[in-house]
Amino acid sequence: MIVRTVLAFAIGWSAIYAVKHYGFDRLQAEIGQPYGLQLTPPVAELPKFDVNPQAWQTIPVPQIDTAAYGRIAIESMARNMQRRNDEAMQRMREAMRPPYIPGMR
Repeated sequence: MIVRTVLAFAIGWSAIYAVKHYGFDRLQAEIGQPYGLQLTPPVAELPKFDVNPQAWQTIPVPQIDTAAYGRIAIESMARNMQRRNDEAMQRMREAMRPPYIPGMR
């Protein structure tokens, strides 16, 4: 039984080695050889893109009215403060409640 196990291991190892060494090397050699096939058409050279930084400095910057957004932000902060105050008052009411002892009023 031990001899069969060793023999099976040797046959399996040699088969894997043969496939890796001979099969993959042959495939890589065939893939690596160009056969003169043109799979994609040649691409024309793109024109050069020229950037003029002086032209970018003369573009007017649009003015954004921030007054409405400022009002929205202030209202949001006021709602947040009101919610925090309400939560704090609720916690304070719960802390001031007398303890509940069953059987006692």
